[in-house]
Amino acid sequence: MATYGDRYGAGPAFRPGSMTLALATTALPVLALAMGLQISGVTESPTILNTYTVPPDQPPPPPDRIPPKSPAPPNEIVYTPPIAPVPIPPVNLTPTTSDPPPLTPGPVIGTNPDPTPAVIPTPIAKPVMIGAFVDPRYQGLLQPPYPPEEQRAGNSGRVVVRVLIGTDGRVKQIEKVSAASDAFYAATERQALGKWRFKPATQDGVPIEQWKTMSLRFVLNEQ
Repeated sequence: MATYGDRYGAGPAFRPGSMTLALATTALPVLALAMGLQISGVTESPTILNTYTVPPDQPPPPPDRIPPKSPAPPNEIVYTPPIAPVPIPPVNLTPTTSDPPPLTPGPVIGTNPDPTPAVIPTPIAKPVMIGAFVDPRYQGLLQPPYPPEEQRAGNSGRVVVRVLIGTDGRVKQIEKVSAASDAFYAATERQALGKWRFKPATQDGVPIEQWKTMSLRFVLNEQ
């Protein structure tokens, strides 16, 4: 049986497991010492908490600095709460015992409040005038006879006269307007006062006197 000294002193044999165990045994105390030094050298910094100081009461900003409300985006439905109906107080339908006041009749629309009837003026109609004209039964007696002296001289001419026709249709007066000669006018005057007949002028059917202008021509070729 070998002795203790024989086991550890016999031969220079290399054992890996023994070497690893020896290194681990030596390194662990060193590593523990180094870590202890690092942990002890670190100083903890105080933790700063976020704090908020409430400011004192301040007046609200002026109206012109209040930012306007942003308009509602298009196609956005805005809900509006319904308006509560206003209650209507009940009506007292109990009939009263007092009589209503008497009604005073007023003026009727479309009638004249004045009892005096309105006087409507009667329109004055214009009188109906019909002028004098030659009686057809005496139409052939208008042209007077040709004066002999004018006929011998071969003269012709024209006569214009104004005659006053009476209510009986006869010529009451004659006035010369123009005449080619005195002979032509004299012949016309005698014929008008003696032979001319007219339908007298009338006013509303009543005969009246009227002046009328007559014109005659004396021509030899017509004799």
